[in-house]
Amino acid sequence: MYTRPWSDVSTSAAALNRGLSFPSISGVGPNGAIIHYRPANDTDRPITTTETYLLDSGGQYLDGTTDVTRTMHYGQPSAYVMECYTRVLMGAIDLAVMVWPEGLYGRQIDMAARAPLWSVGLEYRHGTGHGIGAYLSVHEGPGRISLYHEPTVNDETLYAYMFFSDGESEEDSP
Repeated sequence: MYTRPWSDVSTSAAALNRGLSFPSISGVGPNGAIIHYRPANDTDRPITTTETYLLDSGGQYLDGTTDVTRTMHYGQPSAYVMECYTRVLMGAIDLAVMVWPEGLYGRQIDMAARAPLWSVGLEYRHGTGHGIGAYLSVHEGPGRISLYHEPTVNDETLYAYMFFSDGESEEDSP
């Protein structure tokens, strides 16, 4: 039986909170690899010490919107899981320290985050990052870091002090 994740209760209790920015995503093992997974009696799995757990949650606050994703393991992850996690971290660091010329779009720098995964034949099939709003859409443009984002007339080039939320996961979990 599905129960609300503690993140829903905790987020809603904060003083400046005005509600969730999206329904929390809570998935264990292969469910954590499903983008926007929703619990169901026939697919739910308990948290164990043998599988990865993903929690994606956020809130609408008077001073901004949040979108926070965490991947956790409560036991000893396999060598494969540790390699994947490390390569995602490598890509996040590479992108975070990257210096690029003004005038580029997010899709033009996305490969910096993917390169450590590509080098061993791995990929993820969604965006690397997106803008976040305030009482608007959690995935708010005009900025997106994604190879898969189709250009639109509303796109803006990246500039200093833009804030992006990360968005990395893997489709299939071991």
